[in-house]
Amino acid sequence: MSILVLALIACDADCEDPARINGTYAAFHVMQNVSGVAPEGGGDTAEADAKARSTVEGYDDGLAYSLFTNGWSRWAVTWAQATGSVNITMMDARERMGDPAAVDGQAFTWDGQLTEASDNCNALALVGQGQFTSSAGTIHNFKYTSDLSWQGDALAGTFTYSEGYSSADGDAGAIEGAAGEVVLVLQSGAEFDTGF
Repeated sequence: MSILVLALIACDADCEDPARINGTYAAFHVMQNVSGVAPEGGGDTAEADAKARSTVEGYDDGLAYSLFTNGWSRWAVTWAQATGSVNITMMDARERMGDPAAVDGQAFTWDGQLTEASDNCNALALVGQGQFTSSAGTIHNFKYTSDLSWQGDALAGTFTYSEGYSSADGDAGAIEGAAGEVVLVLQSGAEFDTGF
């Protein structure tokens, strides 16, 4: 069942509110595929080849666990509608599915552009980039894009993700072609409410 099945449709009045997207969200990403480029340095060819073919279904080498675009996380979003600039802070990753220690509950902030479609102000395109360091010391420089629909108290859509990474032991590589679905549920209090 697709997580995109959210039936709420926001009214046109939402379009007049320049701060309607701002807030704290429970963000859920389902990566449907991810492929990598074999790391440079260390390991034999078969080992590097296996790492390059890691998939989100198999968690072959833990690579997908280290990405914030897999499972639950908490986002704080500030959007300046007039300029399109958006600031996103990953407040923590403790609520993630899988291995919550992989991102180690770290906070990090990234920036991007959020733009409305010319014919539908509730159809939004997000392009952003940033950097975070996993608990294992791996540095991830990433690019994230998504097509989202504002639904009054939630955003839902599809995303793509790519990155270059380098580990503390000298391995380096890239993830390309990661894609999936995302739902962001606006939070009204201190509790982490997924809406599901």
